[in-house]
Amino acid sequence: MAFVVALLPSPGVGSVHARSLAWFAGLMATLAVIPATAAAHDAGLTAAADSRDRVDRLATAARGGSPAAVQALYDGARDVEEAVRRAAPVTRECRPLLSAILAYARARVKEAEGVDRPSASVVQRGRRAASAAERRVRRTRAACRGRGRRAAPPAAVVSPGSEQAFYGSIVARAPARADRAHLMVAGRAPVTRRVRRGRVRFTLAGPSRRYSFRIEFRRGRTRVGSVQVRGAWLLPRTARMIVPARRIDPAASRRAGAALSPGPRFGAAWVQDLATGVAGAANAGARFPAASTVKLGMLAGGLPRLGSRPARSPHYYDMRAMTRWSSNLATNRLLSRLAGPSVVANGLRRLGARDSTFPGGYVVGTARQPRLPLDGIDVEPPQVSRRVTTAQDLAHMLFAIIASAAGAADARRESGLTASQARLALGWLLSSEQVLENRSLLAGGVARGTPVAQKNGWLRAARHGAGVIFTRSGPKIAVVLTYDAGGVSEAAGRRTGARVAAVAAGL
Repeated sequence: MAFVVALLPSPGVGSVHARSLAWFAGLMATLAVIPATAAAHDAGLTAAADSRDRVDRLATAARGGSPAAVQALYDGARDVEEAVRRAAPVTRECRPLLSAILAYARARVKEAEGVDRPSASVVQRGRRAASAAERRVRRTRAACRGRGRRAAPPAAVVSPGSEQAFYGSIVARAPARADRAHLMVAGRAPVTRRVRRGRVRFTLAGPSRRYSFRIEFRRGRTRVGSVQVRGAWLLPRTARMIVPARRIDPAASRRAGAALSPGPRFGAAWVQDLATGVAGAANAGARFPAASTVKLGMLAGGLPRLGSRPARSPHYYDMRAMTRWSSNLATNRLLSRLAGPSVVANGLRRLGARDSTFPGGYVVGTARQPRLPLDGIDVEPPQVSRRVTTAQDLAHMLFAIIASAAGAADARRESGLTASQARLALGWLLSSEQVLENRSLLAGGVARGTPVAQKNGWLRAARHGAGVIFTRSGPKIAVVLTYDAGGVSEAAGRRTGARVAAVAAGL
């Protein structure tokens, strides 16, 4: 594969509670801009509210800890969320019920997710929130009579969208009557641009981090529309300087190998400078239990199925949870509702992962894997799972995503991702939730605040990290795989990962 992306102007973690509030605010904003062809159905909302008895029964069954029961609770609660989304927007008298039933369903989703993480405190917070929301549903149910129907205002179209990665250029399609637009970013003075041929363009400069902004469209002094973007990742201009690995450098390979020792019994590493094509490899072709790292295949196989406006898809939340947190519950739901293992396998192939496998769904709460026996293999870990990957495969997958996001035609053709889809995938990977066992293995080896687009995977005996590090001189790939039958601790994984990341950053 020969992809070269020039440096050109772009074309058109907080607490669980804080993340839930952010998700809720985002969903409410989405509900507010559903097009008129999906006009409000209050009756659909009341039906969703009345389905909570079934979810309550699923929650009771899930308290026994059965993975199948927990999955059923997650799916049932997510079904309620999507029923509400389809019903919205609703008439004024039904809005309190909409808020209450969404809070109830989201609380039950959180309860199930707490088992998968696993976190007893998250489970308990979910249960308490569900009880509080249930009381709100009872108070507001009578006022919603299930008779109303109201059209929603049309949505403005903007790039980047919420949670996407971008390189500084903002392009919006304006409402028909607009002649000016104001860009408002928190802490900055508004910027005004004229609308030309139905579009407006801005350039956002600043540190590489997440930004939320609002564009307000006006005709004279009259506001004629607006659009809100939340959590878009601004990347440095050098992030688009991308070439494939041109050679394996012996010195870089030696440094990568040295970074694995001391460490867990089995290790593998890949480091690569995407601006120069220089790479280093240590045991990079050895097969390791893949854990969640091959969910990148689901990301590539599933994103094109979300449609041209992914945020409106019923599978958006699950795809996001699978990528940002590595949710097994969300992955299993996607497998049954959106795609099967063959679609994921095709996604792996399209990303260039030739030696990786995805045999099927995940067991909820895989962190509980029992101790595994040693078998004396010196280079490659024992094949304890049919789900395997290599350091080289993970590097190929990350390269395909970032090259597609940067607009390389060959990369987009091979990955099957549009630039917009790849930038959303990259934005989710940049927003990897830094909590519990999903904390970065790579961040300790780079300067504080450096953006890292990463996918982690872990079992009791294995701990992996694969990421793109966005340094000022250009993006670097760092992959570390570790395995020890006696178990790999978070601390051991982070120490090894930090050393590998430091090698990559120094290329």
